[in-house]
Amino acid sequence: MFNLPLTSVFVIFLFALSPIYGAFEYMQLVLQWPTAFCHTTPCKNIPSNFTIHGLWPDNVSTTLNFCGKEDDYNIIMDGPEKNGLYVRWPDLIREKADCMKTQNFWRREYIKHGTCCSEIYNQVQYFRLAMALKDKFDLLTSLKNHGIIRGYKYTVQKINNTIKTVTKGYPNLSCTKGQELWEVGICFDSTAKNVIDCPNPKTCKTASNQGIMFP
Repeated sequence: MFNLPLTSVFVIFLFALSPIYGAFEYMQLVLQWPTAFCHTTPCKNIPSNFTIHGLWPDNVSTTLNFCGKEDDYNIIMDGPEKNGLYVRWPDLIREKADCMKTQNFWRREYIKHGTCCSEIYNQVQYFRLAMALKDKFDLLTSLKNHGIIRGYKYTVQKINNTIKTVTKGYPNLSCTKGQELWEVGICFDSTAKNVIDCPNPKTCKTASNQGIMFP
């Protein structure tokens, strides 16, 4: 029988309980509303639909970031693949040609987030999954069909409830400092097949009786 010091036993116990580095419990598809983003940052183009900010594998209790190395990203060479990705996931602050050549936005998101699910999805699969999840919901049309149209203010509760009606999951919401709807996070289980309520959901904070603008 080994006689380990009590502190060593405690460290081993904590290690056994810790999640495997890079393992994830759910995935969050983060969609941004370009008009709101471009009110805060100079943009080269402003699409008229929601675009992808990122696909973020995560754990409920621990944020997962940078699970790989800086050189894990491989430049996407396939033309149709790049075009499909650009339509859904453009870099709003760069011209299209620059975005598709340098791929800085895609690289940054993959290194920070995509590497945290690389044991299940390689780089190609990760970006294809992001596009497929984005295509599951025409969020702009769905909001319009439920009475949320551009140019008006709505309560946080109405926006949250409407998105949950559409996706079947409670979302994350982010707003600009000017109280404009900026991002919508849609959460999926670890299989990326089922929408779930976002764990520890965040939302926009507004003054009493004040809504948020959907610009």
